[in-house]
Amino acid sequence: MFAPAHLKATNDVMLARKLFTSHRIICRLATHRLYAAAMSSTWPAGGSRIILGSSSYSRQGIMKELAQQYGFDYDTVTADIDEQALGDRTSDPAELVTLLAQAKADAIYERLESKLGLLLTCDQVVIYQGRVREKPASTQQAKEFIHGYSEYPAGTVGCTLCTDLESRQSFKAVDTTWTHFRKIPEEVVDQMVEEGTVMKCAGALMVENPLLTPFITQFQGTKDAIMGLPKSTVFDVVAAAVKAGKNW
Repeated sequence: MFAPAHLKATNDVMLARKLFTSHRIICRLATHRLYAAAMSSTWPAGGSRIILGSSSYSRQGIMKELAQQYGFDYDTVTADIDEQALGDRTSDPAELVTLLAQAKADAIYERLESKLGLLLTCDQVVIYQGRVREKPASTQQAKEFIHGYSEYPAGTVGCTLCTDLESRQSFKAVDTTWTHFRKIPEEVVDQMVEEGTVMKCAGALMVENPLLTPFITQFQGTKDAIMGLPKSTVFDVVAAAVKAGKNW
């Protein structure tokens, strides 16, 4: 069982864990204190084909920002896998999100006609009082999730995986964040659930929602990491894949 959120939330920094020895690992600090220094002014993949394997609106929005910043094009595909059939929700969430990010990459790879380029896949879960939260199964559960963040912070554990489609080498990083809230009013919870977007978010956690942002008191980690696609992590795993590709 993952350590209780109210204990973990006091930690400033968590190191990403080395999970699967069959993959190259990028270990990073979850708080991204060196965010500005970590990203070069040049996109590491040059003109290589980039594919984002995600249906998440938040991730697509962040990827669009990256593409505009560095001047590259990318395609978007979805994995369409049964995530609930995979992994153990009672053990280490870092292992779970890594497993799911890899499963998404495998599913997309099988459907692609061209096996050239770099594929980015991700997965993220919310941690609340030591328990894994995924997308809410009902509006009532979504309300319960959001209400709970008034009492204890919401943690996220996310994996970003970059796969070289030609060599099948993959590189990953796991990021952990915490978000603290003050009391979230009942009417705000109802409005958020009525809008419906939170139903597509793990733990019904959508920190970019303007209804919720006034009640956030502290971020531990970057906002883009909480939203599921940390830009500096994307940069790092892509750079690692490109460097390895030059050596094989």
